[in-house]
Amino acid sequence: MTHRQSTHRKRRNRLRRRRWARRAGIGAACLVPLCILAFLALNALFPFRLERLTDWPQTRWVTARSGETILAVTGSDEHWRRPVPLADMSPWLCQAIVAVEDERFAWHPGVDPIAVCRAALDSAKAGRVVSGASTLTMQLCRMASPRSRSVTAKIIESFRAVQLELAWSKPQILETYLNVAPFGGNIRGVAAAADFYWGKRPADLSLGEAALLAGLPQSPEKYRPDRHIEAARRRRNHVLSRMVELGQIDASQEALAKCELVLTRKKLRRTGMRGVAWAALSQRGGGGRTTIDWPLQLEIERLVGEHAAHLAPKTQVAVLAVDIESAEIRAWVGSTGAADPINGQVDGVFAKRSPGSALKPFIYATAFETGRLGPASMVYDVPVDREGWEPNNFDPKFAGRVRADEALRRSLNVPAILIAEQIGLSRCAGLMRGAGIALPQDAAERAGLSLAVGGTEVTLFDLTNGYATIGRGGIRRAPKLFADDPSPPFRAMDASVCSVLDEILSVNSRESRPADLVTRAWFMWKTGTSSGRRDAWAVGHNRRFAVGVWVGRFSGAGHYAYVGKEAAEPLLVRLFQLPGVAQMKAPRPTETWAVERELPPPMEAEAALRITSPASGAKYVAVDSIVKIQARANRESAVFWFLNGEPAGRDGTVSVSARAGRNELLCCDADGQVDRVEFEVVR
Repeated sequence: MTHRQSTHRKRRNRLRRRRWARRAGIGAACLVPLCILAFLALNALFPFRLERLTDWPQTRWVTARSGETILAVTGSDEHWRRPVPLADMSPWLCQAIVAVEDERFAWHPGVDPIAVCRAALDSAKAGRVVSGASTLTMQLCRMASPRSRSVTAKIIESFRAVQLELAWSKPQILETYLNVAPFGGNIRGVAAAADFYWGKRPADLSLGEAALLAGLPQSPEKYRPDRHIEAARRRRNHVLSRMVELGQIDASQEALAKCELVLTRKKLRRTGMRGVAWAALSQRGGGGRTTIDWPLQLEIERLVGEHAAHLAPKTQVAVLAVDIESAEIRAWVGSTGAADPINGQVDGVFAKRSPGSALKPFIYATAFETGRLGPASMVYDVPVDREGWEPNNFDPKFAGRVRADEALRRSLNVPAILIAEQIGLSRCAGLMRGAGIALPQDAAERAGLSLAVGGTEVTLFDLTNGYATIGRGGIRRAPKLFADDPSPPFRAMDASVCSVLDEILSVNSRESRPADLVTRAWFMWKTGTSSGRRDAWAVGHNRRFAVGVWVGRFSGAGHYAYVGKEAAEPLLVRLFQLPGVAQMKAPRPTETWAVERELPPPMEAEAALRITSPASGAKYVAVDSIVKIQARANRESAVFWFLNGEPAGRDGTVSVSARAGRNELLCCDADGQVDRVEFEVVR
């Protein structure tokens, strides 16, 4: 071939290449608009349903105020999910997931062309598919609409990924991915995973923990740290190496993170907080962050467990602690544990029980507010008879004429009954309701005078709220389980009356300090014991917290040990001495009240001497030849008893030993008044 022919051929080939380049350019110029038009047409025909990415069944999650999980209930698909915003996730987590799953996530349009070419070349060389090219966006689309692995599925996922990139920003896509990605078993999302494996919030994850989680979505079961520790460690180290390659961390950070042990927590079953969790879910179906103080809750649970261990078998204990200032519930123990399949599932905080003498402060508060009584006013503790009801004190003796503050402090029954009778039951019940103690509308009619000594039913929740009202100086607020719950203040009692009650019932005003009181902590409290010793109560406040304790059996069965002072008070005293609860400074004493009026004595206090028990003509059956009989007069003292002419005692209430046959019981006083009855003892 001559030089001229060679030059001509080169020129012809060059012209041919230019023509093909022009045609390719023209084709590309035409193809791009055509592709865009095709995409727009397909986008219009097959729009992306964004609700698929936001409509996942959610786990109902209840947490403490610091984020610790109290209770979680899976969604309808039986998966654990807990969406959190990107701002509440560790920055390491976001960087790690991008490093290991989609390093060009920040700039690709949903499909990474570089990754596609690399995957195609690798597969062509190996003769099989050896690596994928899925971006985070494509993976998210696959989770929204799962399909079997195929070329067609990849094309559809790519199309959907581009659609999603046009609809959402990169942070939105990353946040959604991290909230729905699989992390082993039925765990979905980084928040559920962080809580399950370490009991942490996603914001508190270390670099090593974040890298470990980032490596899970590729093969969640293979790398689960609670089952395959070594595989999880290798995967974590690979993620850390990728982060170093991308300049996200340096070598020293990598080395420290690789030294972290692959440890997961053992799942602990919190028994005492089930009640508060279900109460929270009843208020907010989706759950949320409650006001429970986690360290305080655990400490109270510990004390409750220790206290219950010394009580009778099958005894249940319930405790409620309310912050006085904010009205937020800080601790809630519904029972001693969930091991009991029946009683352990009952919430003692909401159980309606008889409060015994724990209502008496509100009876006296009513009398103080109306000006009918003052702390120094004299009241009467004498035998009374109200249509056959002859109330006694816990100690069967009567005190006679006694100061009102002393009668409340000693929890004498008859003075409280007489005060309620003369002040009016409806007025007393109204003050209780105003203070936050829910009573039936007909409580005064149904309970009658027994209302003054606990002849109705209340819940520990309401009773503790009533004492919280006293602690606020008479301001009632509804207890809150969520910080944003409304709790408007309401003036229910006079502040000076609350101060008087604090002084009367405070630890500094008691003649004997509780045996368990080892500090000089200040608090006021009142105990209660229901009829038949079915319920033991101790409720009080220290101006910081209002705390209520109930001890008993949910079956209603009584026990001789269920006495407020013995079964509930020791636990309450220990609770008020906790470092986070104790109040060391006592409030300023109240100025002395000047009350002109006093309640008149009951008719029984001025009536003629009368034997109230035994009744004349009564018959008793003796097991042996002698029977013990409780003899009682309508006087507390200065009376003389004679059984069949023999001296039998000098108190208003005595125990006499009667033999078989007819017996005569005589009672007389120093003024010469005499009453006698005859009764019979049969064998």
